[in-house]
Amino acid sequence: MAEPNDAAVALDPLGRHDETTPARSLFSTPVVVIQACTAAGYGLWMVLGTALALGLYPDGRGEVLVPLSIGLVLVSLGLVSTCLRLPFAPEWHGWNPVKRMMPTPEGMVAMANYLPMLALAGLARGGNDFWATRLAGAALMLCSLATLVYTARGVSRHLPPSVASVANALPLGRTVSALFAGGLWFWLCVALQTEMPINPLNPWRLALLAVALALGVVEGMRWRALRQLAEERGAVHRLETGRTAVSLLAWRFAVAALSVGLPCVLLVSHPAGHLLPVAAGLAALSCVIGQCLEQRLYGRAYVYWVND
Repeated sequence: MAEPNDAAVALDPLGRHDETTPARSLFSTPVVVIQACTAAGYGLWMVLGTALALGLYPDGRGEVLVPLSIGLVLVSLGLVSTCLRLPFAPEWHGWNPVKRMMPTPEGMVAMANYLPMLALAGLARGGNDFWATRLAGAALMLCSLATLVYTARGVSRHLPPSVASVANALPLGRTVSALFAGGLWFWLCVALQTEMPINPLNPWRLALLAVALALGVVEGMRWRALRQLAEERGAVHRLETGRTAVSLLAWRFAVAALSVGLPCVLLVSHPAGHLLPVAAGLAALSCVIGQCLEQRLYGRAYVYWVND
């Protein structure tokens, strides 16, 4: 994931930090897509690691390798983009592997996830109740959580507090959104690999609905932070008047329906048979697309209301 550093924060002619430059960088479409996919990958590894550590995951080598592989693809998008020298990803957690041998502390924390992931891939032999497998699952969960928290702190250190609170660059917001998206991808993996019917009142599904509720609260806090920032800048009238306010409300409703509403409806409806993998895949895809659009909507609102 490309992250702004101190050099990316521009200065205006009066020597003040220009918040528009980091905001535009954070909310650009390629960066937003990488951020959402990477967070979903870490969330998937967190849920998988927790299930393995608690001994709640069904046995089977493929049952472990499939979510590990999907998470690996999602998590590695930022690193691959930086190695390919794509213009929107000059650095991965402040580190360019092509130019520097040693990664930054954020990069080292992110790379630590690959160790328990490889350990789980080697230990997956059909029975997931082996103590080493459960230990590796706990390590994967802790490493993924540490990456979400520590890298979020790394991003927010290089941003003005106003931008960080709106850009989902704070640990709580990133962790909750990653858990929800990762949980939906985990649901897809389970639906594709098991033929046993899942109880609609399964505690795991109820926990995922609770995470969705927490995510709605977090998103409300982010919009409230943006409103408070607009009030401080004397631009609150832009939030409440004109066609832009009506358009924003419509977009907020549509994005919330994609990122949280539709996945929750599919979780509650819980279709049976061959429709279950379709519903799980649609929920996971809808959540990621919704989170990407949400970040873009925050970016446009921030630039228009605060830095116009």
